[in-house]
Amino acid sequence: MSRFVVVLPVGELATGDAFPVADWPLHVTLVEPFATPLGGDEVAAIVGAALGRPPLVSTTAGDRDGFGRRRDVPVTLVHDDGALEAMRHRVLAALRDADVDVARARLDFRPHVTTKPHGDVMPGERLRFTQVALVDMHPPAGAGTRAVVATWALGPERG
Repeated sequence: MSRFVVVLPVGELATGDAFPVADWPLHVTLVEPFATPLGGDEVAAIVGAALGRPPLVSTTAGDRDGFGRRRDVPVTLVHDDGALEAMRHRVLAALRDADVDVARARLDFRPHVTTKPHGDVMPGERLRFTQVALVDMHPPAGAGTRAVVATWALGPERG
C-alpha cells in the first residue's frame, strides 16, 4: 500500500527530489496523507486532472497557533480567500471518485505552515505559492525519507 500527501511548497520542489523526514521543506498541506494501492503515476494522473489550471496563490501568513493533540506543534496560519479550499475540494473529490480512501481528511481545513528548525514563515509575511506537489510518504529509499512524485505549476505560465 502506497502513502501520499499533496502539498503547496513555500519554495520550489522538483519531481524526483528526496529529503529526510526531519528536513521537510516548508509547505501547506492541501490533502492530508492517504493510503492507496495505486502507484505514484496513477495518483499523479488523478491529482493533475483535478487541479486543471489553477492560478498562482498569493496570500499572507496569519497568526501563530498550536496544532496537535496537545496544541504543542507551532504553526503559522495562512489566510485563504477560498482558492486553497476550492483546490483541496477538487483534489479530494477526484481521489474519492477513484476509490482512494481520504476519510482522514479534516473537515475543518485550516491552511498553515508548520514551524521547522530550518525555517518558518512570519505573521504578515507575503506568500506566493507557485506549485502543487505530490509526495510519496514511503518511497523505496526508506521510511525516513520522502520523495516528490510529481509537481504542477500554478498560474498562467503553466504549460
